Amino acid sequence: MRTSVAFLTLFSLSLSASEPSVFGAGNLNAPNPYGLTNEEKLILENKKEIQTVLQKHNVQNAKVETVTERLDGLQTIVEGLAQATNEHRQKLQRLGDDNASQSVSELKKQVDANTENIAQFKSLLEELSLVVDGINADYVTKEQFAQLISQLKLKPIAAKNGETPAKMSATAIEKEAFRLFGEKKYAEAQSMFEQMVQKKHKTAEAHYMIGECLYERKAYKEAVASYKESASRNEKALYMPTLLLHSGISMEKTGDHAMAKAFYQATISKYAGSGAAREAQERISKLK
Repeated sequence: MRTSVAFLTLFSLSLSASEPSVFGAGNLNAPNPYGLTNEEKLILENKKEIQTVLQKHNVQNAKVETVTERLDGLQTIVEGLAQATNEHRQKLQRLGDDNASQSVSELKKQVDANTENIAQFKSLLEELSLVVDGINADYVTKEQFAQLISQLKLKPIAAKNGETPAKMSATAIEKEAFRLFGEKKYAEAQSMFEQMVQKKHKTAEAHYMIGECLYERKAYKEAVASYKESASRNEKALYMPTLLLHSGISMEKTGDHAMAKAFYQATISKYAGSGAAREAQERISKLK
């Protein structure tokens, strides 16, 4: 009996001692702890503060991770932009180099073309210089011409009606001179053309026709002198292509092929497409 009473007493005390734990009093992990001692309350407050700090820390970590991810993304974008910029710069440089090369190539073509043109102009100037030098060398002075006339024993020619040039009008002399030339009476025609010069009637054409008369009579050096005088008076005359061509032929006949070539080149260059230019081209191709 005593044993049973003792057992019941111990059981009752056990229940009394363990009651707070059994019913949640003093449980710091419970959602709403109660029955806490002062120490337990202090522990609970510290625990709540720690949890708050941990929550803030976790939020901050999450924000930091988000910012870090964004920074990483921005860095990737920046790196991509830098790479693209560098590629664009290289492309622009290549395009610039290509354009520069193209510009240099075009400029080189222009320079080559200009150089070729300059060479052609220089060659033509040299040829014309030779022409001028040759003409000057072969120039016949008035005194020499008078002596030549004396040697040829040319006499004043009367017109068909018996009128002498001294009594004829300039127009009549011109008409008679061309008539005689057309009849291949070159010596007589030359005399009439000389009368035109004396009367100062169409002197440029008269000197040219004197040259033609001398040319037909194979007096080539004298012909060139007359051609020069004519050209100096009117270098735009319609007969200039023939004048240059016959000057070239005259020089060729005298054996001066360099001068002949210069006259032919001048004829071809200045009067391209003319009959005189075509004949000059044929003749120059046969010169050595």
